[in-house]
Amino acid sequence: MSTQEKTQPKRAYHSPRRQEQAHHTRERIIQAAVRQLKEKGYANMSLDSIAREAGVASQTVYAVCGSKKGALARILESTVAEQKYDKIRDSIPQMKTGEERVATMARFHSLMQHNSASGFELMRGAGVISPELAELEKDNDMMLYEKSLQSIRQMAASGMLKKGLSVEDATDLYWAYSAPGIYRRLVLVRGWSMEKYTEQMTRIFRFLLLDENEKDGGQKKDSGTEETGRA
Repeated sequence: MSTQEKTQPKRAYHSPRRQEQAHHTRERIIQAAVRQLKEKGYANMSLDSIAREAGVASQTVYAVCGSKKGALARILESTVAEQKYDKIRDSIPQMKTGEERVATMARFHSLMQHNSASGFELMRGAGVISPELAELEKDNDMMLYEKSLQSIRQMAASGMLKKGLSVEDATDLYWAYSAPGIYRRLVLVRGWSMEKYTEQMTRIFRFLLLDENEKDGGQKKDSGTEETGRA
């Protein structure tokens, strides 16, 4: 065997079946963590107890979660897993009118808030200590900010953003009004339905973000074009 053959690195082997098994193992661990959190509370939950519940080795749980706080993060990630919203998120830049765009943005964030809220309510009920919960909520806020920034940049690129409103200010407004705290107060405390919440968020985003020419299905823009043509 030549020296070149001896030193040649082995190619990584990616098996779809192995990846699927890893995904199922991760899901079992997350579901076990949810059950442990509900039954024992945060103080009495441990990574070892999660491993026993999931029927896997403790080392596997440590690899997936790293710590008890990491287990909480994995639970939250599972509630807002991107694949659940890919279809809606990917449809946002395809909306032809500003009205459709803000309505889809409102629906996207409503679903995100609905699912993440269930995770946070579980943690509050399980007695998760405040500093750790606050840090997780901050991480969730920043994740939502990045998604808000992406949507606003797409609006600006399509010429739908209100004139005089910067991308930065528009992102701050969109992010603030779609914050988890607002959802929690209106839906969980005041009892709004998801439909009502989404409808009202659409109205707010329309008022705050949408250029006048994009309102009412772009009729103002079309009307202006017709008047220019007649002149």
